Amino acid sequence: MNPVASQSSSKPAQGASNEKSPSDLGIDSRPATRAIPPFDDALALARLVRPGEQWRLYCELRDSARYLDIETLGLDLEDDITMVGISDGMLTTVLVEGRDLSARRLAEELAGARLLVTFAGANFDIPRLRRAFPTLPWDLPHLDLAIAGRHVGLRGGLKKVERALGWRRPPDVTSCDGKEAIRLWHAHLAGDRRALLRLIRYCRADVASLPPLAERIVQRLANQEAPRRGWLEPV
Repeated sequence: MNPVASQSSSKPAQGASNEKSPSDLGIDSRPATRAIPPFDDALALARLVRPGEQWRLYCELRDSARYLDIETLGLDLEDDITMVGISDGMLTTVLVEGRDLSARRLAEELAGARLLVTFAGANFDIPRLRRAFPTLPWDLPHLDLAIAGRHVGLRGGLKKVERALGWRRPPDVTSCDGKEAIRLWHAHLAGDRRALLRLIRYCRADVASLPPLAERIVQRLANQEAPRRGWLEPV
């Protein structure tokens, strides 16, 4: 087993303080597993439901969701992807460039997916994944938690949103950000194994926040907003 790309639980580490981590929320009990809808039906839903309303698909497609986060060497579309974290809500895999990040491995992780969930992925993760791996199903319904969160008062980057909810990350990745991720990658290329392991933990922490954050945001949206006309695209 590759020690830096193995699967493990996506729950953040627990502590003895009163701060809450995502796994403390009491929202882990999920309904009975739903039948996975046909792939073409999911693609049709992505076309029919307006991007800002695709949160409404979450409860129906949650059991076939994939939660995604990428690390890159910069903010430009052409900058290389260094790793992709992907979870089915229970297990998280981190695929590393030069080791196991490939279209074939990503296709395996996306098998059965009917919904993509990201944080700020509409403008960042998904366009870069589509460019790097154009044959994979990036046109599935997509819940961008950064966009959805703004409608329930959760603004800013992922770590800021986590702090607003009282969640905390493992101490060794609390200070990591995009610039540090680039530095860690270059340190890895220079032979620093610890830098790679820390970068993987950072990517894993990003992905681990997405399932409980999706639950929280969708619940708030459902509570505050009655169904209204106009959430389907014109046919």
